[in-house]
Amino acid sequence: MHFSDEGTGTPVVLLSANGHDSRDFAAVTPALSRRHRVIAVDWPGFGRSPAPQPPGSATATAFASGLAELVERLDLPAAHLIGNSIGGYAAARLAIEAPHRVRSLVLVNPGGFPVLGPADRLFVGLKGRPGVTRLINRRFASAYVHHRTPLTRQIIDRATYRRGDADRAAVDAAIWRSFLDPDFDLGPRADRIAAPTLVAWGRHDPVFGRRARAEVALRLPHARTVVFDTGHVPFAEDPEAFLGEVEPFLDGVDGTAA
Repeated sequence: MHFSDEGTGTPVVLLSANGHDSRDFAAVTPALSRRHRVIAVDWPGFGRSPAPQPPGSATATAFASGLAELVERLDLPAAHLIGNSIGGYAAARLAIEAPHRVRSLVLVNPGGFPVLGPADRLFVGLKGRPGVTRLINRRFASAYVHHRTPLTRQIIDRATYRRGDADRAAVDAAIWRSFLDPDFDLGPRADRIAAPTLVAWGRHDPVFGRRARAEVALRLPHARTVVFDTGHVPFAEDPEAFLGEVEPFLDGVDGTAA
């Protein structure tokens, strides 16, 4: 997996949503890198990371395994993980399986705690078809990005699959199919997460609604929760508010003054 690496200090690993890449964090990376070593990851098939072969073999579990391999290869000390959507799933899974690698978690509209009714399962099944993903993805991204800024417009544009993007669309769809895999559900193992945890939600995010928030609160009762007036990507939609919560949280974990 491709990653950028800037700054010095305690590592902060940035993990984007499915179909997204490390550029989503462009509005917060400069501030975070002033006091931390910031490693921003591109998932396989997105950004500068090549797609797995065949692209339809991608799974959420494989992404999480790739994260574990990356931090092992870099031999990172315990890191702060900031994960959005599937990035939150991968971060939480690493905290469960390799707690010595995780200093804290910031889970932003996190996956891994599914509460799926019949309509949800139908949508996941449809989104798991590459042709459907290519057809609806721009409208889907437009629906879950609440605030329009130059950066969020770029995010929506990157979520638009064009001619030549067949591999990316296939990876995206395959990840959606894997959401129905029982191994995607971290709920039964969530009590093994010992790292300090901040859970961030976007109030206007249609992807994860009240049921998902209630499930995460149930499974992570000791986590602190903050709600932003945003959609699915609060760090891009309202970076100032996001940093206003996340930087003091990281400072508190590190025991440093703001």
